[in-house]
Amino acid sequence: MHASGWDRVSVCVVTLNEEENLARCLGSVAPCGEIVVVDSGSTDGTRAVAERFGARWLSRPWSGFAAQRTHAADEASLPFVLFLDADEWLGPELRREVGLALQAPDAATSIWIFRRQSEFLGRVIRHGDWSGDYVARLAPRGRAAWRGAEPHPRLEALDLMPRKFRNPLNHRPYRDLSIFSRKIESYAQTWANEAARAGARGGRVEGILRAGWRFFRGFLLRGGFLDGRPGLIIARQNARMVYLKHFFLSRVGR
Repeated sequence: MHASGWDRVSVCVVTLNEEENLARCLGSVAPCGEIVVVDSGSTDGTRAVAERFGARWLSRPWSGFAAQRTHAADEASLPFVLFLDADEWLGPELRREVGLALQAPDAATSIWIFRRQSEFLGRVIRHGDWSGDYVARLAPRGRAAWRGAEPHPRLEALDLMPRKFRNPLNHRPYRDLSIFSRKIESYAQTWANEAARAGARGGRVEGILRAGWRFFRGFLLRGGFLDGRPGLIIARQNARMVYLKHFFLSRVGR
């Protein structure tokens, strides 16, 4: 039996100019067995923050979320790998829960799924498209792989038993609306590039129809209106992303 379980895990984080978020993220998992940060060219103080927590710093040109995270996992040396984004962090209850899971007899045959609890404009979002956000992030090293389309690949392993943590993984993805808007455009362009390579085609009319459905689903059917102004903004931005995906796809290769 290990003292806390945390001495058996390599925490892997992918960064680019995350000085503002990284200390909260790494502080929520320290002390742990190992921290591996794969950075794609930060120009702020991200490296200084990482080194303050004793992280191993690796520089690698950006090649997509899946490739960056895979590289981090390949460099990890401990039996388990926990993948975190710099804008995510564990509360004390979740940290204890993870430590106990890593000591369990079935740890080596499990892949753990976190319920991500997001905040926006000072409010915890409990409804709409951001509710029910489950992400697999913890697995035995070498037993799971990142698969699926960018910019949101998934950690998958067919031979591991999925298990869910009870306590939420905290997530603060956007400090303000301008950052949210820029990220939406970036994600939509990345998706369009991937879809075009797979042979997909898109158009503005399809984008408008799909965007309308996305807003209706998120704001009304899933209760986004219950989160007030932040819920309205999220529903609008998600609908905008759907439209931009198809608009950008229609222009790829022209």
